[in-house]
Amino acid sequence: MSLKIKEIPIKGYERVIHATNETTQLDCIISIHNTKLGPALGGVRTWSYNSFDEQKTDALNLSEAMTLKNSICGINFGGGKATLNLNGIKKTPELYRSYAEAVEYLQGKYLTAGDVNTFKEDLIECSKETKYVYGINVETSAPTARGIFNAIQCTCDFLYNNVRVQNIHLAISGIGKVGSKLAKMLVKAGAKVTVSSINSELIKELKKEIKFIETKPDDLFKTECDIISPCAMGGAINSSNKGYLKCKAIVGAANNQLDSLATGEWLMKNNIIYSPDFLVNSGGVIAIACEINGTENFLENYLAKISDRLKVVLEESQENNQTTDFVAKRSAWTRINEA
Repeated sequence: MSLKIKEIPIKGYERVIHATNETTQLDCIISIHNTKLGPALGGVRTWSYNSFDEQKTDALNLSEAMTLKNSICGINFGGGKATLNLNGIKKTPELYRSYAEAVEYLQGKYLTAGDVNTFKEDLIECSKETKYVYGINVETSAPTARGIFNAIQCTCDFLYNNVRVQNIHLAISGIGKVGSKLAKMLVKAGAKVTVSSINSELIKELKKEIKFIETKPDDLFKTECDIISPCAMGGAINSSNKGYLKCKAIVGAANNQLDSLATGEWLMKNNIIYSPDFLVNSGGVIAIACEINGTENFLENYLAKISDRLKVVLEESQENNQTTDFVAKRSAWTRINEA
């Protein structure tokens, strides 16, 4: 059986397709949210979804977050995302080649890259079927971690009037590609680090390189610390656990960290600073934009600007008594609307 494409009309989104292939067992949703700044740029998340609606919702939310991220970090790309359902099937080269056929079908409206559980070898398979794939020649987790580290320094300066993270206690949820690199940077800078992960092997590997405090995933958000850093999946800060928070700020790499606008308002009322995820975790997409534009030599300068943009958001939030999430989204949409 060959590739099948089904259009899914959704208000507020430019284009959403469901791509399937019975032979390769492809089950993929590609969501293009907004392309006013340029073609939609965003990775493909390979995950085991329990239902079609769960998969679609993730694609929609992630693609909208990419619109905001790509705008606020200053690159000329729109927002898009793909979710590839791995429930009951195995990853194969053929699976990614058939996904790439769906990307090619969109004729450059959507540019794909890596995301959770999608690695360089998967992107190489994609490149055999489409030219609209990026992130093969650039490693994105390191610039993402560097951007988060810069944002942590900025947040520390806002909290304590000191950008140094030495002796600051940070609790990291998830130590995958980004979280582990962030933990190493923080320990090297003299910070105290607590981590949790659902993957015990990742804990064992990280213990070989740095010293940290380990806690259970269910207890991570109860940790008394300066900053909590969600670096796993979305919805990490939610109505169920927000009451347990004993931190002064939240700065992490995960996308869509808050479960609702109400949670963002609760954080502000309880004097917990939230550094918006789509701003502080933009290092990876900035790196890919550099790859596309041939400006890799300027990457560190672009990553440093994450702190500058975050500082403006934090100060405006405090001055106007508006949530940081609201301020950052308004900034992102202003750039899009003025394009």
